[in-house]
Amino acid sequence: MGPMECAPDDWGKMFWVETRIALQHENCFEQVLPPRPRSIGKDQQELPVRRHFCHQNPDIFPLSPSTWRKTPFRQDPSQLSIVEKRGLVIPKQHSSYLIKADQMKLMMQSKKASSRMLISNFLKASHCLYPLKIKYVDNDPEINMWKRKRLQDLIGSLASSVEQEQVYAAQALGCLGETNELVLSALQNALQVCRSLPVRYEVTRSLVLLGCLEAAVVRELIGQLKRGSPMRRMDMLAALRVALHTWAAAPEFQRMLVAARSRLIQILEQLASSQGPTDDSSFSAAACLAYLDSSNPTARETLQRCLVLEDRKMKMQALILLVRYMKIASATIIQALLDQLCHSPVYKYRADSASLLSCIGLWRIQQEDLEDEVFMVLLEKLHCEPFLVVRQTVAMTVEVLHMKEQVWDIVENRLKEKCKVTRRQAVASLGALGLPNKQVFFTLLEMLETDSSEAVRIQVIKTFSILGMNKRHVLKSLLMKVDPKGPLGRECVKALRGLQKSPSTQRDPTLRDYEISQEVVTGVSPLASCVLRAGR
Repeated sequence: MGPMECAPDDWGKMFWVETRIALQHENCFEQVLPPRPRSIGKDQQELPVRRHFCHQNPDIFPLSPSTWRKTPFRQDPSQLSIVEKRGLVIPKQHSSYLIKADQMKLMMQSKKASSRMLISNFLKASHCLYPLKIKYVDNDPEINMWKRKRLQDLIGSLASSVEQEQVYAAQALGCLGETNELVLSALQNALQVCRSLPVRYEVTRSLVLLGCLEAAVVRELIGQLKRGSPMRRMDMLAALRVALHTWAAAPEFQRMLVAARSRLIQILEQLASSQGPTDDSSFSAAACLAYLDSSNPTARETLQRCLVLEDRKMKMQALILLVRYMKIASATIIQALLDQLCHSPVYKYRADSASLLSCIGLWRIQQEDLEDEVFMVLLEKLHCEPFLVVRQTVAMTVEVLHMKEQVWDIVENRLKEKCKVTRRQAVASLGALGLPNKQVFFTLLEMLETDSSEAVRIQVIKTFSILGMNKRHVLKSLLMKVDPKGPLGRECVKALRGLQKSPSTQRDPTLRDYEISQEVVTGVSPLASCVLRAGR
């Protein structure tokens, strides 16, 4: 009979459990300590060996990992391990100068972040030739959480009883540029409920700046334009100009309806014609009219009067509105674009003027009998312009106006002129246009070796560097002329550094890949041979 059957009562159960625990402890000590030798006599009988339980027998459970191993185990005597050793890297203590420099850097970053909310930055983006919509995206969840909290605090401040808090909240919501439904509904509710004139003005301005041109907003906007002070009228027109620029840049099927459009156009016409074209409010009203109605005669007359002004900035803005948005191309506008391209001190205005000429097209230029004049101005700007970006924009305009083949022929003939100035100008033009054929490439290589003018040879090196021609023949010719003492050698060093760093994907797309059948390898140094192999 087993031990369970011998203990029918509770006392027997307790005695059995204690006995079993003692036996288990005894077995554990037997496994750890080595067995003591016993002398068994003849008259003594061997006691039966106690068997282990299933959880104490390693042969039964758990199984050895070698049971599932398919390959034989090879123990590596030097096992890799991670050891933590502290004190190997000593943190560098910043000096007081570095700490102050970091603080100044943080202050400049905060000022830069705060300056993004100014309306002048929005106007700067609206003056560009191509509409740009800059949106800063932060994927950090913590930053997004603080943004949502900031918006909730500002929305709560709109319902405050303090007028200054409401004004600040309306201004901040307009500058943040968040156009979600929660912000727009809070501003619209504040416009309906609040009776304070400063608060209503700031709420209306923020709604216009966010692109909300519904009936109630446009009604309040018209009231502000009619009864507001000149400073507030100018600020409201600036906000409307930003909103209408975004509206006009979108495709027609994506544009939202502007409520009370005819009434708004009537008020803007009165503002545009009431004062001279030099007035900022009159010009802003004309710009808003150009966005709303591209065929408006008042806007066209006001903007065309700006073309005779000395202010280059206002003149360039008027040209962009007339050509790009109102689709007007007259002889006066083309002459004004050529004047900007030749005499404007701002390189961005010169580049925009060249781009606007490509927007007008060759057919309209031919109708005004200005093809020869435009051709000569573009041909001259290909080499006399100091900025490469303007020269490349002029080269793109030449290609759009289908004048590139004619320009290539003229430039190729000028490479053979006796005047060194003419040859240098032709080489500079090829740096913006690209190479037309194989013969021009060989001509430039020959000029780099044999031309009598050092200025022409330097210009050839600059052209190779601009076009990204890192072929082995060009690199070999440059390596042979490396000399830090002379201007030609220094230009070769700069060109080699640029050509070796620029990959083939960054080369000019108009450049064609030319190979020379016979390879000249005489007199090449080890460094030159390495560069030649790299150029291949």
